[in-house]
Amino acid sequence: MAKKKNTYSFKRTPTYPLKEIKKLIKTNNIIPASTKVIQDANNMCFTMHEAYEEILKLERKDFYKSGTQPNNQRVWQDTYKKEVKGCRIYIKFKVSKGKFLLTSFKQDES
Repeated sequence: MAKKKNTYSFKRTPTYPLKEIKKLIKTNNIIPASTKVIQDANNMCFTMHEAYEEILKLERKDFYKSGTQPNNQRVWQDTYKKEVKGCRIYIKFKVSKGKFLLTSFKQDES
């Protein structure tokens, strides 16, 4: 049986308004980050608190793209890129069940 190929959709407009994202973080409506996200942030000398603080500083100009998850075309994730502490950072997140979920916080290697 042939393996199903993952497909992605992309768009150049955010799925989630930054105002909504920032409100979720400020009110602690956050799904705990995965071990991988925490490890990637720590590798760049960021605590999770500092990572969330950087997300609160995001601006529209930092937006890069919005894309679907490879295994679910109905779930969108927004990606932002910004420079912090002399390092270019790649930040990806989504909202799930009304809560913020950080799915990536790592050095941008593109």
